[in-house]
Amino acid sequence: MGYGVGTAGDIRVGVSGADSTTTSLPISLGFRDGTASVHTSRTMMLDELSLVLGGVPAAAKPEAYAAAVVEANVLGKPTQTTRKRTLQRLVGLYALDPKCPLFRLLRHFWTTDTTARPVIAYLVAAARDPVLRDMTPFVVAVPVGNPVTPDQIAKFLGEKFPMRFGSSTALATAQRLASSWGQAGFLAGKVKKKRVRLVVTPVAVTFALLLGYLAGLRGKMLLDSIWTRMLGHTPVEIADLAAEASRQGWVTYKAAGAVVEITFPGLLTPQEEKAGHDAT
Repeated sequence: MGYGVGTAGDIRVGVSGADSTTTSLPISLGFRDGTASVHTSRTMMLDELSLVLGGVPAAAKPEAYAAAVVEANVLGKPTQTTRKRTLQRLVGLYALDPKCPLFRLLRHFWTTDTTARPVIAYLVAAARDPVLRDMTPFVVAVPVGNPVTPDQIAKFLGEKFPMRFGSSTALATAQRLASSWGQAGFLAGKVKKKRVRLVVTPVAVTFALLLGYLAGLRGKMLLDSIWTRMLGHTPVEIADLAAEASRQGWVTYKAAGAVVEITFPGLLTPQEEKAGHDAT
C-alpha cells in the first residue's frame, strides 16, 4: 500500500504514487485545492447530507437544495443563521449542484448501494476538502484495532501543516476529523475510538476509480491512486473488487497480464472526459 513513511506519534504515515501534491486536480470537475477546510468548523456531515438528498429530487437545481435547508428546514436547525451556515458547509463539501460533476456522480451512485454511501460521500468530501484529503493517510495507516486519539491526530496535523493551526484549533479540527472518520467507517467508538476495517463494496471502489480517472489517471495507475488508497485495501483487493464491479455493470474492467483498462461507458460527458484527460 502507499502509506508507511514518516511518523505521527507511534503511527507511520506517508504517501506514494500519484497524490494531491503532485497531481493537478481538475477544478472544473468539482475538485478543490488550496487551504480552506470545512473541518475547522464542521465534520463531513453525513447525516445532514443524507437528509438533504432524501428530501430533494436528483434533477433539482441548486436553489432547491438551498430552499430545503434554509426555508423548509429539513435538517431541523433552530435559527435562520444556523441553517445558512449549514448550507454553506454542505456546499463546500458536496457542491449540491448537478452541474458539478462530482456531485452529479455522487447522486448517480447514491441510490445504487446504501452500504457504499458513507464511503462515496467521504471520497467527495476529500476531493473538495484539502485538509481532509491530506489527513486521510494518517487514519489509513493506523493498524486495525489500534486506538486513535485527538492528540495523535492534532500532532500529525501540526506536522502536515506547520505554523497553520494554533494548539486549540488543531485539537478541535482533530476531533472533527475523528468524527468524520467515524461517520465514514474508519473508526468505531463514541468516546474512545479505535481503527476498524472500512467496509468497501464494488460501488465504492467504482467511485474511487472514477475519481482517479477524472484526475487524469489511466490503466493500472487507477488501482493504486490516492483515492483507492483511501479505502485501506491493497491494489490486489481493489482489482478484485473492480472486477466484481465490472461484472455488476458499474465499470468496464479488463486485465491481461500487466495491461489494465478501466473505463466508464455512458457515465461521463465528452466535456468531463476531456477535462479529466487534460489533468494529466
